[in-house]
Amino acid sequence: MSGGRPPGTGSVSRSAEGPIRDLLRQRDGIPLYLKLASLFREKIRRGQWPAQTQLPTLPVLCDEYGIARETVRQALGVLRSEGLIDSTRGLGTFVSAQAEQIEPRAPAYDPLTLGSQVRIEILARVPCEALPDLGRDLTGMETPLLHVRKRHHTGTQPYSLVDLWLPQRYFDMLPEGADETQVYSQLLRDHTGLTDLSGDQIITIVRADIATAHLLDVTLSEPVAHVVSRLFDPEGRPVMAHIVHIRSDVFAAERQFGNLATGDPGSWRPHMAQPAMPDP
Repeated sequence: MSGGRPPGTGSVSRSAEGPIRDLLRQRDGIPLYLKLASLFREKIRRGQWPAQTQLPTLPVLCDEYGIARETVRQALGVLRSEGLIDSTRGLGTFVSAQAEQIEPRAPAYDPLTLGSQVRIEILARVPCEALPDLGRDLTGMETPLLHVRKRHHTGTQPYSLVDLWLPQRYFDMLPEGADETQVYSQLLRDHTGLTDLSGDQIITIVRADIATAHLLDVTLSEPVAHVVSRLFDPEGRPVMAHIVHIRSDVFAAERQFGNLATGDPGSWRPHMAQPAMPDP
């Protein structure tokens, strides 16, 4: 190996991928090059393509997956734009050194804390009077409201898109710019005098619409986690509500349970959405 590559680095394994071919060709509306890029990205994440090792050549990849040269080039272009691979003329394409820093997953979704690797981008703060229609009861929520739209990033990748509503009065109590580094549930707890806050949430999987797909950098109709949450004061009045869309390829949720033998099963068992009952 020449060109300054560290000793002991070589080409990655060229194992057969026969069963993968059928999965890549499934008609699911996702462009083939994005599915191939996802497959390659997972190989890097799992260490099957370690940092600073050489990728198979373009003809080898085309033959291995039965895919056209241009499609493979597009897939590699996605990884190159993410900084996961780099190419050197005359040497080939290598997994970049920074690929070692890839997190196995994005931080688990938590409505109260934010991982240190997550960056918040505020997209808009818009005053509004009407309660949002989230499919959840918000009776008693104080108005006027502030509608905040923000996007969370992990590393260089968009992680989640958040639409959040809270009373303007509470927002005015928060330190200026604090919502650029902390989540609102934490800010409400620490700066508004509200205590004993409780909440609920429903998590489903939906398909990304045009706006969500654009802001999360996913394809149209790609599955995303859809989280609807409410936060209540001790009197049971909603003090915050939000909808979060999270990329399904990085979504993880953590839960803690009490005593499963004596506790309320409804607090730890998954629930199916109940169909609407016909009018009698």
